[in-house]
Amino acid sequence: MPWINLTVREGALTTEQRHDIMARLTDALMFWEKVPDTPEARRFMKGWMYEVVADADYNGGSPDHEKPFYFIDVRIPSGRLDVLAKQGIMRDFTEIVMRIEKSERIPENLNRVWVTINEIERDDWSIGGHTDWLRSYTSALSAE
Repeated sequence: MPWINLTVREGALTTEQRHDIMARLTDALMFWEKVPDTPEARRFMKGWMYEVVADADYNGGSPDHEKPFYFIDVRIPSGRLDVLAKQGIMRDFTEIVMRIEKSERIPENLNRVWVTINEIERDDWSIGGHTDWLRSYTSALSAE
């Protein structure tokens, strides 16, 4: 049950762009996690977008900067990703933001995208009050 949290300042993305970016981020995460693209597997993929007020997007302690920052947090069961998959997610997520924004791939723009991957141990993650949800998740991943 991986999930993606994207935090960005309000107005940075249109409604259409918000929907597009979350769909693309989900696709990229499924690719790197090697999840089959099935309805059963997709039902486990979650995502939330958080918009903060425009002057709550700080850089160097100041809200005065032209372009928004994107903070993307991926939470995933521990052990699902190797180092190459993590690097692929970080690279692809950054590229997705640049494409949605139609921004030039220069360090100034690329460095506005921050990606963290948090691996959570099974016993530290419950759904519906139970930690045994991982069995259903792994079953969905093997069903093709």
